[in-house]
Amino acid sequence: MVYARKLLSGVVAGLVVVATALPAVAAGSGPLNTPLDSFTDGTIGRYLWTVPGVIKKNGFITEFMCTNLDAPGSVANIGVEIFDNTGTQLNNINSPPPAGGCNGAILSVPAGSTVTISNGATVQFHEDCIMGIAAFDNGSARIVSTSSKIVCNALVADSKNVVVNSSGVTTGVSPSVSSLRMIKRGKQLGD
Repeated sequence: MVYARKLLSGVVAGLVVVATALPAVAAGSGPLNTPLDSFTDGTIGRYLWTVPGVIKKNGFITEFMCTNLDAPGSVANIGVEIFDNTGTQLNNINSPPPAGGCNGAILSVPAGSTVTISNGATVQFHEDCIMGIAAFDNGSARIVSTSSKIVCNALVADSKNVVVNSSGVTTGVSPSVSSLRMIKRGKQLGD
């Protein structure tokens, strides 16, 4: 019995030494647990959608297209906040955008209007807002708005290539696009 206690205490001490020798991994809280900031105009947004599978790597980027379905005459702020594979937030809708740039938010979107927010430019799509964030993979995003009547779609697109016909004229066909799942805040199919 005494031998077992000494062996156990030696194993525990060894595990503590190994655990303290491992490098710490800095990680964020992810889209669900990171506190929401206000938009740059001071209005508070609602967390509406979670989007897994967001990427910006090797020419692939993610496009978020959102439409304001609120009553005619109203406006809504719409924002996209991106998180990398560790849950670290890469942009913030509360940060003032750089000159000529975008922080991931578009303010005062009129009812009936659609905006496109992206983490990179493409030759196939029109982007209203292109966030200047570094490359990452296996990320996620959250979509926030001052209105709950926002519908969105998210696409992963090839930002570098276009399809051309035999004359060398672009066809308007995108070489590679894939739709991402939109999950209502904190819920998934079957919840």
